[in-house]
Amino acid sequence: MDDKVDVWDKALDKLAKLVKYFLGVLLGIMLISALFAVFTRYFIGKSFAWSEELIRYLIIWVSILGAAVGYKEEGLVFFDMIVNAFKGKKKRNMLLMNNTVTLIFIIFIFINSIKTIQLPSVAKQISIGLQISMVIPFLAVPLGLGLMIIFGVNHYRVILRKYNEGMYN
Repeated sequence: MDDKVDVWDKALDKLAKLVKYFLGVLLGIMLISALFAVFTRYFIGKSFAWSEELIRYLIIWVSILGAAVGYKEEGLVFFDMIVNAFKGKKKRNMLLMNNTVTLIFIIFIFINSIKTIQLPSVAKQISIGLQISMVIPFLAVPLGLGLMIIFGVNHYRVILRKYNEGMYN
């Protein structure tokens, strides 16, 4: 059983690491695009709509994917004050309940984000500056939430493992 746990944990860690590298690339592209926009606006006197639009869409991608990694690493705002007031089974149960409520919310938004992408107003729309389908910026939401669902399901394993190891006493 421990081998399966280790394989699953390692796979999720590698997935999170891959997402972090991707986020680094996106942040690098944002930086270059912002520097380009500033340079062209102030030194050449011309601004390009695509650079500002690219930065806007990359902020969306970085925010959503960064939130997914933060959720995996339990780094997001959490009900720590309430949960930490409990010990043992009560703490475990509070964590399980919190994770369940969070997952229900994430799944609800995930389903609606997929429905939104399929709407003709999104699927057929082309961005003005980059001339790309608006599905690309909108795709960040279901992708990030899909990762959160995977990480949230894993949180059950983590909570139960920590409880069994006596970490909530």
